Amino acid sequence: MSRARIFPREVTRILTPTGGYLRGFTHTLQPYAGCEFACAYCYVREMGVQRANPYRLPWSEWIAPKTNAPARLLRDAERGALDGARVFCSSATDPYTPAERKWRLTRGCLEVMALHPPAFLTLQTRSPLVRRDADLLARIPTALVSVSVTTDDERVRRLLEPNAPGTALRIDALAALRAAGVPTQAAVSPLLPGDAERLARRLEPVADRVVVDDFFRGDGAGGRRSRAALERLRAAGFESWTEPGYADAAIETFRRIFGAARVGVSAEGFAEPLA
Repeated sequence: MSRARIFPREVTRILTPTGGYLRGFTHTLQPYAGCEFACAYCYVREMGVQRANPYRLPWSEWIAPKTNAPARLLRDAERGALDGARVFCSSATDPYTPAERKWRLTRGCLEVMALHPPAFLTLQTRSPLVRRDADLLARIPTALVSVSVTTDDERVRRLLEPNAPGTALRIDALAALRAAGVPTQAAVSPLLPGDAERLARRLEPVADRVVVDDFFRGDGAGGRRSRAALERLRAAGFESWTEPGYADAAIETFRRIFGAARVGVSAEGFAEPLA
């Protein structure tokens, strides 16, 4: 059940041209504004979508379903907007935020893309609710489901991702999607304290590939947007995980277990499937 206050709204645009960290993609698709998962490292809480929100509520305490998102996407698709498009869904929300159970806007957008497949679709989430849509995802030949799995340590997960689903549920979702024939990616983004080898061995059977990132490469501001998470880690005794380069050894561990061709790093890693 959604814990946030919900503010449904209609939008005039659902596909947004993109670049920057998402270089290689042409558009983002956000079925919701806001996110309910309250991850301490979320860079979006430092961006305009939060600073300009009209609800005057803290990040993760509001969610705005874009109620006409599927209809807008269908209109755009019928005009050819998805032809050749490389879509990232989503960069400023989670498409399977808890409100999706009721509003089903992400599923509605996937129904459109099953009829009008884009050149590429990355569906980025940390919710096992994505399993519900395996049937649709299997009908989109260019879809890749990327599930965030940032640590193997549930204590750390609860420290930095207090409202997000547990690690085991996310790994189970990857396994179910892969069994359904849907290409899968594990996004260890950002890498959080834990046992990198153990995490890699848990992910290798269920993910076709993995992308590893850290706070400093991944937040688009050299770690400045991740200040709250870094301070929380230092206070919890994880000082060595708060300096640039902390993920380098783990990246080599993932390359050894997955094979180098199946491991991407930061923005380049997310873009590699597009090549």
